[in-house]
Amino acid sequence: MASAGLEDSSPIVNLTDLGALRGSTSTSVWTERTIYQFLGVHYAQSTTGENRFQPPKKVAPWKGIKDATRHGMPCPQLKLLSTFSGKAFAPDLEDCLTVSIYSTDLAAARPVMVFIHGGGFHEGCAKNQTAEFLLERDVVLVTVQYRLGPLGFLATKTVRIPGNMAMMDLTLALNWIQEHIDRFGGDPKNVTLFGQSAGAAAISALLYSPKVPDGLFHKVILQSAGSASPWVWDTDPVGSARAIAIKAGCNATASLEEMEQFLQHVDIWTLLRSFMDLKVERTVSEGLDHVGGNRLVTGDYHGFLPDTPWQFMKQGKIRKNIPMMAGVTKHEGTFLLTTVYDHFKRTGQLDDPHFVKYFLVDAVNKFLGASDSTGALGGYEMRTLFTERELNSGNFADLAEGLIDLAGTILIKAPLLREAQANSRVNPNATFLYSFDYVGEKTRFGYGADTSHYPFDGGVHHSNDKLYLFPYPSGQPEKLNKNDTAMAKLMVDLWTSFATEGVPTSEHLTVNWDTMKHYAGPYLHINYPLSMGENYYEEFTVASDEKRKRS
Repeated sequence: MASAGLEDSSPIVNLTDLGALRGSTSTSVWTERTIYQFLGVHYAQSTTGENRFQPPKKVAPWKGIKDATRHGMPCPQLKLLSTFSGKAFAPDLEDCLTVSIYSTDLAAARPVMVFIHGGGFHEGCAKNQTAEFLLERDVVLVTVQYRLGPLGFLATKTVRIPGNMAMMDLTLALNWIQEHIDRFGGDPKNVTLFGQSAGAAAISALLYSPKVPDGLFHKVILQSAGSASPWVWDTDPVGSARAIAIKAGCNATASLEEMEQFLQHVDIWTLLRSFMDLKVERTVSEGLDHVGGNRLVTGDYHGFLPDTPWQFMKQGKIRKNIPMMAGVTKHEGTFLLTTVYDHFKRTGQLDDPHFVKYFLVDAVNKFLGASDSTGALGGYEMRTLFTERELNSGNFADLAEGLIDLAGTILIKAPLLREAQANSRVNPNATFLYSFDYVGEKTRFGYGADTSHYPFDGGVHHSNDKLYLFPYPSGQPEKLNKNDTAMAKLMVDLWTSFATEGVPTSEHLTVNWDTMKHYAGPYLHINYPLSMGENYYEEFTVASDEKRKRS
């Protein structure tokens, strides 16, 4: 049962076997619909103390009416250290497994959209994604928090630190949604998962995990990631755990059990600082594929991922009857190329024309985690992404467009295409592919940091698509100009109609967005004007191709 309080500003829901929640209201941005919101609702118990690194436990019932008018505390992450040190927060920093639910009709049975945030598996929270855009349509939005960094991903593959804990968090959250979403006006038989970056990779893991039963979700939208990306997997989880423990102060000769006991009880911030220090060191010295502590693992103790999704795809073990939307932003590579540029500039190597001319492409491949022992990959990249004049220039700026394509393809575009290709094998009339190409007034390039020193701009940057699904900054939905508002209305239509019927539609969709019919298309270019492409591999060279057209 659900009810509303004084002037509908204090809605109350009663959850079977749990207790009552008091929410609050907000307003949709274009038609001022009343949104009932229940924020920071626990789906699991605290993971502090002996529960650290353990599978999540269902939240216990409570008495009375629980306040759900404020966002839950973000899961611990080094970036928010100053936030966590504030006195406004509860002392239990690991009590963060919450969902936030948004609905415009608590008595309906509407499609449910569950958003899984990105952030490289070590950053992010639910409060950055609110409902003022999406709830212009008749859906229920749920945003989920899961453990981040080593608290959610460290693994020794034993009962003490089993691995993939964050994926178990998400699974428990989906079970909670199945049990309770009807009290918020949602239909548990029509649940769509959508996630961006690491959130999309997490959805792939959920799709292919034998521990996730059918029926927890029914459609998926993957934005800017696939699980085959080199930044998704920890190839040496026990070694990573030991390296983090040693940095945090553990004796280097400690036994596995002693090391696990140390990690179980070490201070959160010491643990997170040690993880981040190791992450930076290994990225620079060995490449993104050698980072650990914030990655999925195969062969975890509880069998959540006995193998990678890519292995399941090759074996044809693909979940049937799951419609999929999948796509990227046009210039995904600018996101990490900033880190690449800063590193090689700091070492002085970008000031060496000989290094830039002969070794930069190989060095970038290694940095990004792309294995190339024979040099074949680098050779193909040099042939397809750069002109002879650009390569001979010895100047990073002349190579920027090709490097944008290189980084975007390795980290995001190629792994994303694999996901869509696999799904279309068993769901041939229900797999929709897109590239988000729209350049609006805002960009997430640099994520607020100064970008003026880079010899390239952000283009259609990683996560720019989210600007048209969720207000940015959060809670400021009125900030879009006329053209950007039109794009947001189109995006909201496409995403919510797919969640409703499994087919993305809109009165503003001026072309026929057909499902994937072959290995690389067709696919929709989300831009003005809208258009269709036939060969998604053209997105792998889009920046360098456009540069050549301009010259």
